[in-house]
Amino acid sequence: MNQRSTSGFLTASIFMLAMTPVAFCAELLSPQLRSLPQYRVPVDLVCQNDFLFVANSRTGSVSKIDMTSNQLQAEWKVAESLSGIAAWRKGLLLLDDHAHRLLWSIEEPGSSGLEPLLSLELPLYPVDVAVSADETSVAVSSLWSRTVTLFRGQQDGLQKERQLSLSFAPRTMLYLPDGKLIVADSFAGRLAIVDTAAGSVLKEHDVYGHNIRGLGLNHKHGKLLVACQTLDPATFTTYERVFWGVLMQNGLHSIPLDQLLSVSGDADDTAPEEAEYSGTSYASQQRYPLGTPSIGSGDPGAMVVTENDLTLIVISGVNQVAFRTASHMPFERLQTGKRPEAICLDSEQKKAFIANRFGDSVTVVSLEGKAPAVETTISLGEIRELTLAEQGEQTFYDASVSLDGWFSCHSCHTDGHTNGQRADTFGDEDRGAPKKVVSLRGVSDSGPWAWTGSKSSLDEQIKTSLIVSMQTQIPTEELPIERLSAYLKTLTPAPSLRLAKNKMPNGDVLAAARIGFEAAGCQNCHAGTGLTSNDTYDVGIHDEQGETLFNPPSLRGVSQRAPYFHDGRAATLAEVLKTSHHNSEMALSEKQIEQLQLLLESL
Repeated sequence: MNQRSTSGFLTASIFMLAMTPVAFCAELLSPQLRSLPQYRVPVDLVCQNDFLFVANSRTGSVSKIDMTSNQLQAEWKVAESLSGIAAWRKGLLLLDDHAHRLLWSIEEPGSSGLEPLLSLELPLYPVDVAVSADETSVAVSSLWSRTVTLFRGQQDGLQKERQLSLSFAPRTMLYLPDGKLIVADSFAGRLAIVDTAAGSVLKEHDVYGHNIRGLGLNHKHGKLLVACQTLDPATFTTYERVFWGVLMQNGLHSIPLDQLLSVSGDADDTAPEEAEYSGTSYASQQRYPLGTPSIGSGDPGAMVVTENDLTLIVISGVNQVAFRTASHMPFERLQTGKRPEAICLDSEQKKAFIANRFGDSVTVVSLEGKAPAVETTISLGEIRELTLAEQGEQTFYDASVSLDGWFSCHSCHTDGHTNGQRADTFGDEDRGAPKKVVSLRGVSDSGPWAWTGSKSSLDEQIKTSLIVSMQTQIPTEELPIERLSAYLKTLTPAPSLRLAKNKMPNGDVLAAARIGFEAAGCQNCHAGTGLTSNDTYDVGIHDEQGETLFNPPSLRGVSQRAPYFHDGRAATLAEVLKTSHHNSEMALSEKQIEQLQLLLESL
């Protein structure tokens, strides 16, 4: 995208947008249209005054609920797709992740819907929007372009101040009371501390975990709470190790804010030796396990912490919300709708509202008694009949498929991609040689499957994953292989880093790089449109069990899949080309490395 270079031009553009029609409209759906079965897939929600507003991703609509009566009042179509919502001033900020724009709209008294006020261009693939407590600062995280965009509130709207590049793909964000911003890695376990006033990244921390989907602030104890998962690469998969929660741990991590915000802090000496991170520091943390034997807790997610120290965390994979009435108390659970995704509090903290992604509903939890209790569930409308692939998507995110609900397919293959960790799942038919979790994006065209290429069909690989890796208790004849396969075949490769950042080289440069790719012999293993091969090769990189032959992974979207090789030994593409080049007798020149890296970042 073309970035506007001067604040004056941007301010003028905002003023013009505020005064003239903008590039989106809010269409009030008629009662007849609202009654038609749809598949909304709500992913975010926010309370404002006496109303709850829900962002529906698949229909690109906003549902309005009266929080006093718990009644659905209206639904407006505002975009092709939505990924986030936040309250700002007297209106709503919406993330249009189809057109990659930030929308600001308001419901005027007496109007029939949302009135559009502003539409701002964003870096590609926006996934979360956050607003500071004083509403002076707004942040948007963009996944594949690895950016955080900072906006400053102006009289007529928002002014874009800074676009920050991160070393990871961000998602969940949280503003601290002093205006600093915590940004979490969507896949692996990293946190960035952003000074929004200065428009700079102060520090990055490593967290012993992955899939950070919940951030909360415990004001009483001065701690950041992080909901995430931890995959142990030193533990091979057995029934017992899944049952006891050893292989995949789901937990709430507690990090002291003063240590987190200390710019000069050193790495924590207690960091597990197994985790070899490249971050600037290792955030010291206390870990509270979520789940016990026979009661798993797959995919902990969004959370809220009240002023009186009540904590609620959605446990997305098992359709529950966990709560504790004080920091020293154990967690208890309540049942929600299917795949709880987001949670928010009303202004008086008397109720919590939970968006159920696959249930097209909102669960209302009362906080006024001795303990939280489910008050009701509000339907957003009738759900149409799902396709086989959509059924497979729900199964992919369902932790009950695994033994006792400890993890879902998503737990390792985050949103169909990869958490970047290593796992010893016996998928390569040996133990003691953990392999990096592969991305499933583009998986239908990247066979044979498994690092050793031992699986000749995708269905065979899915069956092995269900029975061995997940220790599922579903009878073999009832395994959901067909619908999982249908869903995986819809996943396209991750966009290249250069495409996502809008920094693609011109055609002549790419043509020269492709010639270099062939001259270096890369096409011998990474061939055709899939940029892979049906064979296995010995490239001089062996595993702990002496395995020498590996199937080359596809290079499509490779720039989004660090670290590299079966054991993650190369942290960057540059390291792959410089220190792990397959032909040691023909070292690459600096020019070749530069060309190949550019090409790989563009695939």
